[in-house]
Amino acid sequence: MTARLDGLKQFWGAFRCRTGSLRGEGSSTPLAAPGRAPAWLALHGYCGTPEEMRLVVEVAQSGGFQVEAPVLRGHCTHARDLAPLGFDDWYEGVRASFLRAAARGPALIVGLSLGSLLGTRLALEFPDRVLGLVLLANAFFLSPFPSWPLRSVDRLGLREFGVPKLGSDIGDADARRTHLSYTVQPVGPAIRLLRAAEQLFGELPRLTCPTLIVHGAKDRLCPVSNAWRVAEQIDSDRTRVVILPRSHHIVTRDFDREQLRTELAQFAARLTPPS
Repeated sequence: MTARLDGLKQFWGAFRCRTGSLRGEGSSTPLAAPGRAPAWLALHGYCGTPEEMRLVVEVAQSGGFQVEAPVLRGHCTHARDLAPLGFDDWYEGVRASFLRAAARGPALIVGLSLGSLLGTRLALEFPDRVLGLVLLANAFFLSPFPSWPLRSVDRLGLREFGVPKLGSDIGDADARRTHLSYTVQPVGPAIRLLRAAEQLFGELPRLTCPTLIVHGAKDRLCPVSNAWRVAEQIDSDRTRVVILPRSHHIVTRDFDREQLRTELAQFAARLTPPS
């Protein structure tokens, strides 16, 4: 068994040196724009880039708001930079971005997948500095695949390898073909993400800010039931759930993106006085 484990690790080391770079179209650098308060913070997903938050940045800009979509640690370079990291590493990175955004008053956080977990933790740590929280395709629970394989390899101690990423979960074929993401997904950070999600789910009853939960009905990575499971844990009087009927996981780039654009603008309008 030990020889097999060593062989797998050697294969992963060689494999990730040959692959694991970004594939797709768009910017791999942070997105930002000046504007009025409240500032928006847009957080992308696992193995993704700020490009998948461009729609959120555009909505903020159209309302005249300050907005930033930072790069999560270990992203936008190579998968080997992501492999040793975990939830605390990503959180410490976005915490600094959040404090900048909240310097002018309570900020609005929009997180996609992994970004939704990071946004939740920010809202729990800084309840008085978060104006509102938007959870897009929240990753509190994963579908049986990849959840079962991740838990299995975790029990076996096989964490330091990666799997090829054949494509992103987007229904729109053109958006799927051009989506900017790593070509390899490291398994270790995904397992650590899974653990963090379980812990955060138990803390959701402490969430106090207005929350918009948006999920694609055809999400293959994080089941649509996540939307309702999360909503049941928090203050229902300040929570809105929206299910996008034709969308998969990356809702910011899928078929219902214009509906999402409208929902984001309306959510911000309810929380923000006219300029």
